[in-house]
Amino acid sequence: MRPSLARIRRGFTMIELLLVVAMIGVMVAVVGPKFRINEGVEVQLAGMQLVQDLELARTRALATRSDVRFVFETEGEPGAYVGYLDHDQNGAIGKTSTERLALRGFGRRELPARIEYGRGAADPLPFDGSGVSVTFADNEVWFDTRGITEPMGTSGVVYLKSTTDESRVSAVAVSGSGGMRLWTWRNGAWE
Repeated sequence: MRPSLARIRRGFTMIELLLVVAMIGVMVAVVGPKFRINEGVEVQLAGMQLVQDLELARTRALATRSDVRFVFETEGEPGAYVGYLDHDQNGAIGKTSTERLALRGFGRRELPARIEYGRGAADPLPFDGSGVSVTFADNEVWFDTRGITEPMGTSGVVYLKSTTDESRVSAVAVSGSGGMRLWTWRNGAWE
């Protein structure tokens, strides 16, 4: 007997493959936007990173009994900040690469994409009347060997905003004792 002339199906037809690809595309279109970080969260995460880096700098000042200088680079794109440790404990920080590397941890950190220094549409914090994006003199905060800001009791605020939504703002406040607090602008008020 002759084998059946009926075709033996192996694999998938082109229609079946196109249908599966279309279904995957629809699922990605529905689920994908839920994984995107919005501008508010992005600004808040940048503020949290800044607080962590400031706390690291202050902790290094305490641990090494050395002065630390934290410089905010507000000019140019993108904005950044740099930390320096007085590694030779001579009381002077010359902003050298050796001092930057001595701090360890971050050295120089650029602000994330779509984040820059500025207040955006937010009002200044209640205790800040300056209206500038970094309220520290010369855009620098110093921590002495005891982790206290220098000159004694200096406090200030650093504002971070989204470049795509002016209402998305975070602020990092540093007190004279070296304490830090992250503020977020939501619904027309600081939280």
